[in-house]
Amino acid sequence: MPPPLTPPPDAVSAPAGIHTQVLREGTGESPRNIDTMLVDFSMWKGDGTLALSSYPSTSPEGFSVASLPPNLRGLLTQLKVGSHVRFWVPRAALAGWRPPQWPDADLVFEFELLGVTHVTITDMHGNSVDPQPGLPPDAAGPPATAEKTASGLRYIYLDRATKVNTAKPGDRVELSLDAYAVNGVEVNTLRTGIKTATTLERAPGKLGEVLRKLNSGDRVRIWVPKVDGGLIIPEGAGHETIIDLGVSFAN
Repeated sequence: MPPPLTPPPDAVSAPAGIHTQVLREGTGESPRNIDTMLVDFSMWKGDGTLALSSYPSTSPEGFSVASLPPNLRGLLTQLKVGSHVRFWVPRAALAGWRPPQWPDADLVFEFELLGVTHVTITDMHGNSVDPQPGLPPDAAGPPATAEKTASGLRYIYLDRATKVNTAKPGDRVELSLDAYAVNGVEVNTLRTGIKTATTLERAPGKLGEVLRKLNSGDRVRIWVPKVDGGLIIPEGAGHETIIDLGVSFAN
Protein backbone atom coordinates (compact mmCIF):
# COMPACT_ATOMS: atom_id res chain seq x y z
CA MET A 1 0.00 0.00 0.00
CA PRO A 2 1.52 3.37 -0.98
CA PRO A 3 2.08 6.20 1.49
CA PRO A 4 0.08 9.43 1.11
CA LEU A 5 0.65 10.70 -2.42
CA THR A 6 0.67 14.34 -1.33
CA PRO A 7 2.74 15.72 1.56
CA PRO A 8 0.88 15.75 4.90
CA PRO A 9 0.71 18.95 6.99
CA ASP A 10 3.70 17.93 9.13
CA ALA A 11 6.00 17.38 6.12
CA VAL A 12 8.92 19.83 5.93
CA SER A 13 9.60 21.87 2.79
CA ALA A 14 13.03 21.49 1.17
CA PRO A 15 14.69 23.00 -1.94
CA ALA A 16 13.17 22.39 -5.40
CA GLY A 17 9.69 21.68 -4.04
CA ILE A 18 10.68 18.49 -2.21
CA HIS A 19 8.91 17.65 1.06
CA THR A 20 10.24 15.37 3.77
CA GLN A 21 8.71 13.52 6.71
CA VAL A 22 10.80 11.75 9.34
CA LEU A 23 9.03 8.63 10.58
CA ARG A 24 11.90 7.64 12.86
CA GLU A 25 15.00 9.60 13.84
CA GLY A 26 18.34 7.87 13.41
CA THR A 27 21.14 7.89 15.96
CA GLY A 28 24.11 6.65 13.90
CA GLU A 29 26.56 8.37 11.58
CA SER A 30 25.64 10.35 8.47
CA PRO A 31 26.85 9.67 4.92
CA ARG A 32 29.00 12.13 2.99
CA ASN A 33 28.26 12.91 -0.63
CA ILE A 34 30.63 10.24 -1.98
CA ASP A 35 29.87 7.49 0.56
CA THR A 36 27.91 4.31 -0.03
CA MET A 37 24.54 3.91 1.69
CA LEU A 38 22.82 0.65 2.61
CA VAL A 39 19.04 1.11 2.48
CA ASP A 40 15.68 -0.59 2.25
CA PHE A 41 13.42 1.54 0.07
CA SER A 42 10.31 1.78 -2.06
CA MET A 43 9.48 4.30 -4.78
CA TRP A 44 5.99 5.14 -6.04
CA LYS A 45 4.90 7.28 -8.95
CA GLY A 46 2.53 10.15 -8.23
CA ASP A 47 -0.46 8.02 -9.24
CA GLY A 48 0.34 5.41 -6.56
CA THR A 49 1.99 2.86 -8.87
CA LEU A 50 4.94 1.09 -7.25
CA ALA A 51 7.98 1.78 -9.44
CA LEU A 52 10.93 0.26 -7.54
CA SER A 53 11.46 -1.50 -4.22
CA SER A 54 14.25 -3.35 -2.43
CA TYR A 55 11.89 -5.15 -0.07
CA PRO A 56 11.18 -8.17 -2.32
CA SER A 57 14.94 -8.90 -2.21
CA THR A 58 16.51 -10.90 0.60
CA SER A 59 19.05 -8.15 1.24
CA PRO A 60 19.04 -4.32 1.34
CA GLU A 61 20.40 -2.27 -1.56
CA GLY A 62 23.64 -0.32 -1.56
CA PHE A 63 24.33 2.71 -3.71
CA SER A 64 26.62 5.70 -3.85
CA VAL A 65 25.21 9.00 -2.65
CA ALA A 66 27.08 10.64 -5.56
CA SER A 67 24.92 8.74 -8.07
CA LEU A 68 21.74 10.44 -6.88
CA PRO A 69 20.19 13.72 -8.02
CA PRO A 70 21.67 16.71 -6.16
CA ASN A 71 18.29 17.81 -4.78
CA LEU A 72 18.08 14.49 -2.92
CA ARG A 73 21.77 14.15 -2.14
CA GLY A 74 21.82 17.18 0.11
CA LEU A 75 18.89 15.83 2.13
CA LEU A 76 20.30 12.32 2.49
CA THR A 77 23.60 13.54 3.88
CA GLN A 78 21.71 15.16 6.76
CA LEU A 79 20.26 11.83 7.91
CA LYS A 80 21.71 9.40 10.43
CA VAL A 81 21.83 5.62 10.29
CA GLY A 82 18.55 4.28 11.66
CA SER A 83 16.43 6.99 10.03
CA HIS A 84 13.11 6.05 8.41
CA VAL A 85 11.92 8.83 6.10
CA ARG A 86 9.58 9.78 3.27
CA PHE A 87 10.30 12.16 0.41
CA TRP A 88 7.79 13.71 -2.00
CA VAL A 89 9.82 14.69 -5.06
CA PRO A 90 8.28 16.64 -7.96
CA ARG A 91 9.38 15.68 -11.45
CA ALA A 92 11.04 19.07 -11.99
CA ALA A 93 13.38 18.51 -9.01
CA LEU A 94 15.11 15.69 -10.93
CA ALA A 95 15.68 17.68 -14.13
CA GLY A 96 19.07 17.03 -15.70
CA TRP A 97 19.96 14.22 -13.27
CA ARG A 98 17.51 11.34 -13.33
CA PRO A 99 18.89 7.80 -12.92
CA PRO A 100 17.81 5.80 -16.01
CA GLN A 101 15.74 3.28 -14.03
CA TRP A 102 13.64 6.00 -12.36
CA PRO A 103 10.33 6.88 -14.04
CA ASP A 104 9.88 10.37 -15.46
CA ALA A 105 7.16 11.40 -13.01
CA ASP A 106 6.45 12.90 -9.61
CA LEU A 107 7.83 10.39 -7.09
CA VAL A 108 7.25 9.39 -3.48
CA PHE A 109 10.07 7.61 -1.62
CA GLU A 110 10.09 5.75 1.65
CA PHE A 111 13.34 4.33 2.91
CA GLU A 112 15.33 3.23 5.93
CA LEU A 113 19.01 4.10 6.21
CA LEU A 114 20.62 0.92 7.52
CA GLY A 115 24.34 1.60 7.15
CA VAL A 116 27.09 3.76 5.69
CA THR A 117 30.42 2.82 4.14
CA HIS A 118 32.80 5.78 4.05
CA VAL A 119 34.79 6.21 0.84
CA THR A 120 38.30 7.67 1.05
CA ILE A 121 40.03 8.95 -2.08
CA THR A 122 43.61 10.19 -2.23
CA ASP A 123 45.58 12.18 -4.79
CA MET A 124 48.85 11.06 -6.40
CA HIS A 125 50.76 12.13 -3.29
CA GLY A 126 48.57 10.15 -0.93
CA ASN A 127 46.76 13.17 0.47
CA SER A 128 43.08 12.75 1.21
CA VAL A 129 40.82 14.68 -1.16
CA ASP A 130 37.12 15.41 -1.15
CA PRO A 131 36.02 14.94 -4.77
CA GLN A 132 32.77 16.46 -5.91
CA PRO A 133 30.14 14.06 -7.25
CA GLY A 134 29.21 14.57 -10.85
CA LEU A 135 28.65 12.99 -14.22
CA PRO A 136 31.21 14.02 -16.84
CA PRO A 137 29.84 16.45 -19.44
CA ASP A 138 28.93 15.30 -22.92
CA ALA A 139 28.38 17.10 -26.22
CA ALA A 140 24.57 16.97 -26.13
CA GLY A 141 24.24 20.41 -24.60
CA PRO A 142 22.03 21.51 -21.71
CA PRO A 143 18.80 19.59 -21.10
CA ALA A 144 15.53 21.31 -21.92
CA THR A 145 14.84 21.60 -18.18
CA ALA A 146 18.07 23.52 -17.44
CA GLU A 147 17.79 26.81 -15.55
CA LYS A 148 18.20 29.99 -17.61
CA THR A 149 19.56 33.43 -16.74
CA ALA A 150 18.19 36.68 -18.14
CA SER A 151 20.71 36.63 -21.02
CA GLY A 152 20.02 32.96 -21.81
CA LEU A 153 22.97 31.28 -20.05
CA ARG A 154 21.92 27.69 -19.21
CA TYR A 155 22.91 25.70 -16.13
CA ILE A 156 21.94 22.71 -13.98
CA TYR A 157 22.70 21.87 -10.35
CA LEU A 158 25.26 19.14 -9.65
CA ASP A 159 24.99 19.62 -5.90
CA ARG A 160 22.73 21.86 -3.82
CA ALA A 161 23.45 23.65 -0.58
CA THR A 162 21.21 22.75 2.33
CA LYS A 163 20.80 26.36 3.50
CA VAL A 164 19.87 29.62 1.82
CA ASN A 165 22.97 31.83 1.80
CA THR A 166 23.34 34.07 -1.24
CA ALA A 167 26.13 36.52 -1.98
CA LYS A 168 25.67 40.28 -1.62
CA PRO A 169 27.42 43.02 -3.58
CA GLY A 170 31.02 43.25 -2.47
CA ASP A 171 31.13 39.76 -0.91
CA ARG A 172 34.14 37.62 -1.68
CA VAL A 173 32.96 34.66 -3.80
CA GLU A 174 35.32 31.69 -3.71
CA LEU A 175 35.21 29.53 -6.83
CA SER A 176 36.31 25.99 -7.63
CA LEU A 177 35.94 25.10 -11.29
CA ASP A 178 36.69 22.63 -14.04
CA ALA A 179 36.44 23.72 -17.68
CA TYR A 180 35.73 21.70 -20.83
CA ALA A 181 35.58 22.57 -24.54
CA VAL A 182 32.99 21.08 -26.90
CA ASN A 183 34.57 20.08 -30.23
CA GLY A 184 31.96 18.36 -32.39
CA VAL A 185 30.94 15.20 -30.58
CA GLU A 186 33.96 15.33 -28.28
CA VAL A 187 34.32 17.13 -24.98
CA ASN A 188 37.93 17.93 -24.13
CA THR A 189 39.23 18.96 -20.71
CA LEU A 190 40.71 22.46 -20.66
CA ARG A 191 41.53 22.97 -16.97
CA THR A 192 40.63 21.21 -13.74
CA GLY A 193 40.91 22.13 -10.09
CA ILE A 194 41.03 25.89 -10.58
CA LYS A 195 40.71 27.76 -7.26
CA THR A 196 40.10 31.48 -7.33
CA ALA A 197 37.83 34.22 -5.98
CA THR A 198 35.85 37.16 -7.31
CA THR A 199 32.86 39.34 -6.42
CA LEU A 200 29.47 39.63 -8.08
CA GLU A 201 30.58 42.89 -9.68
CA ARG A 202 33.90 41.55 -11.00
CA ALA A 203 32.72 38.13 -12.19
CA PRO A 204 33.91 37.69 -15.81
CA GLY A 205 31.55 37.50 -18.77
CA LYS A 206 28.01 36.59 -17.77
CA LEU A 207 29.14 34.46 -14.83
CA GLY A 208 27.74 36.98 -12.36
CA GLU A 209 24.21 36.21 -13.58
CA VAL A 210 24.59 32.65 -12.33
CA LEU A 211 26.43 33.57 -9.12
CA ARG A 212 23.53 35.83 -8.07
CA LYS A 213 21.20 32.82 -8.13
CA LEU A 214 23.40 30.45 -6.12
CA ASN A 215 23.73 29.63 -2.43
CA SER A 216 27.07 29.06 -0.74
CA GLY A 217 27.82 25.36 -1.22
CA ASP A 218 26.00 24.98 -4.55
CA ARG A 219 27.75 23.34 -7.48
CA VAL A 220 26.48 23.84 -11.03
CA ARG A 221 27.28 22.99 -14.64
CA ILE A 222 27.12 26.00 -16.97
CA TRP A 223 27.03 25.95 -20.78
CA VAL A 224 28.83 29.03 -22.08
CA PRO A 225 28.35 30.00 -25.76
CA LYS A 226 31.40 30.16 -28.04
CA VAL A 227 31.36 33.95 -28.11
CA ASP A 228 31.72 34.14 -24.31
CA GLY A 229 33.93 31.15 -23.48
CA GLY A 230 37.21 33.06 -23.51
CA LEU A 231 35.86 35.70 -21.13
CA ILE A 232 35.69 33.19 -18.28
CA ILE A 233 38.79 31.11 -19.03
CA PRO A 234 41.32 32.02 -21.75
CA GLU A 235 41.54 28.47 -23.06
CA GLY A 236 37.82 28.62 -23.81
CA ALA A 237 38.22 31.27 -26.52
CA GLY A 238 36.51 30.14 -29.72
CA HIS A 239 34.85 27.15 -28.07
CA GLU A 240 31.50 26.35 -26.58
CA THR A 241 32.66 25.88 -23.00
CA ILE A 242 31.23 23.83 -20.15
CA ILE A 243 32.09 25.06 -16.65
CA ASP A 244 31.56 22.90 -13.55
CA LEU A 245 31.53 25.50 -10.80
CA GLY A 246 31.42 25.22 -7.02
CA VAL A 247 30.91 28.33 -4.91
CA SER A 248 31.29 29.46 -1.33
CA PHE A 249 30.70 32.94 0.04
CA ALA A 250 32.66 34.69 2.74
CA ASN A 251 29.93 37.06 3.96
